[in-house]
Amino acid sequence: MRIPAYIAALLITVAVLGAGCTEENRPPVGEDGEAVLLEAVAGINGELASVRASAGESARVLGEAGLTSAAGKEAVQQAMLNHPYTESTLVVTNDGIVAMAVPDNYADTVESDISSHPETARAVREQVPLVSEVFPLKEGYAGVAQSHPIFGKGGEYLGFVSIAYRPDALIGRMVAPLTNATPYDIWVTQTDGRVIYDTTPEEIGKNLFSDPAYQSPTLQRVFSRIVTEPSGSLEYSFWDRNWERNVTKEAVWGTAGIDGAEWRVVVTRSPGAEEVPTAAGERPPVADADDEMKAFVAEAALYAREHGRTEAISAFNDPDGDFVRDELYIFAYDMNGTVLALPFQQGFIGTNRSEVHDSSGVAYIAGMSRLAAEGGGSICYLYPNPAREYAEELKLGYVLPVDETWFVGSGTYIPAVGTEFDTEVRETLVQRVKAARDYAQEHGKEAACAAFNDLSGDFADGGAYIFAYRTDGMTLALPYQPEYIGENRFDLEDRYGVRVILLETVAAESGGGFVYITYYNPETGLDELKLCYVAPVDEEWFVGSGVYAGA
Repeated sequence: MRIPAYIAALLITVAVLGAGCTEENRPPVGEDGEAVLLEAVAGINGELASVRASAGESARVLGEAGLTSAAGKEAVQQAMLNHPYTESTLVVTNDGIVAMAVPDNYADTVESDISSHPETARAVREQVPLVSEVFPLKEGYAGVAQSHPIFGKGGEYLGFVSIAYRPDALIGRMVAPLTNATPYDIWVTQTDGRVIYDTTPEEIGKNLFSDPAYQSPTLQRVFSRIVTEPSGSLEYSFWDRNWERNVTKEAVWGTAGIDGAEWRVVVTRSPGAEEVPTAAGERPPVADADDEMKAFVAEAALYAREHGRTEAISAFNDPDGDFVRDELYIFAYDMNGTVLALPFQQGFIGTNRSEVHDSSGVAYIAGMSRLAAEGGGSICYLYPNPAREYAEELKLGYVLPVDETWFVGSGTYIPAVGTEFDTEVRETLVQRVKAARDYAQEHGKEAACAAFNDLSGDFADGGAYIFAYRTDGMTLALPYQPEYIGENRFDLEDRYGVRVILLETVAAESGGGFVYITYYNPETGLDELKLCYVAPVDEEWFVGSGVYAGA
């Protein structure tokens, strides 16, 4: 693939002195890698500009109608629906007081004085569109706040509107399609060394200069070069994308960012890497494999109780031992999500993966931890298959607690199930659910559930219907199965044993998220694989919807 010469010239080819380096003046990842980089940088900048435009429109309406106006709130809600990965929006006065918070889950922040926060002070001082560095947000996660000034009808400065989101969600939206089924990986860092996106999600949130995994002198020289220079190329050694072994990585990097953001975007490839193959071949029926897997996990849990934690973890981590059987292997985690045993990805041992999501957004480690705390159970998620060159496939996992501090599990891959929900499909799903959440917050539980249950209404659109549950499992809205309304379904399991309502509750309690289930499709009359998204209305109940794999 050719790229314009004037752009290619910006991608300075250099070599790092020291171990693992090669000759100078050779493009490490080739022209295709450079093209991937250019597309990634352009995509990230385009998405940041799109958020700025939405924030700017919100600011215009707020300036005309007032900081606490209904029209202003409607404009903010629409801006967030335009970008489904956004988590919350604050409207802040010129003296640093929160005047409005959207959605209503964050209403307790209204009238808070945040004038002492550096990002507030900067927004008030500079009065221009800004993209913050990553910082801990009140919502409980590390995020970016993208702000836009608000001016009144007479041109007077009134304050600013600030849209918050996880930077990996914004970046992943543009970058993930560039790396799927390719030999390329992408990671993005701030110039202070904080990783804000990585193809390997366990890296997100780490700091290149302080995390123990990165403390070799060679890596430190590499990372110093990357954060100091806006563009370049080099080689370094590190774990492969599955943290199975150390490999040489060829890297080329550039810079993305607008309105004060300066993000280094790094494209890497291991020499000799091939495109990720598509899984194929015959495998046992899922029912048989499921029974075998559950028996295997029960055996491992018993072994751990009889032999103790240390001996058991050593046995589980042996890739040639008794707890690796064809495609089945035992993994083990502390209840807080820290890896104890993962025989084919031992670079992850000691890493906390509680915040890790699969490529569809399913927080499967958090789900496993909750299942183990509840006595065990099954969960579906996408995961690299080591028996098939780490191609991503749908995996049915099963976990059991060893005691109250840790659990063991295994998983079997489900063949021939379509799981490729693209970005547009997932974002349309999120928009649908968040619009239902906003409706519920505006109209109240009783009126909203009546609307959700109305088969002739806007919320019961075939397989795209809205459902609602209390967090204790009580069914509030289920338009195509009204016989379950008023019934507690907290212990509901699908045909694979997945705890449907429990896992949806876990996702809702974390602020919203995705869950794979198998459930009745009103359009076909069959149980089908479904990717659901749920969002909390408040602490007591949540709404959700889904998209079926065959849709």
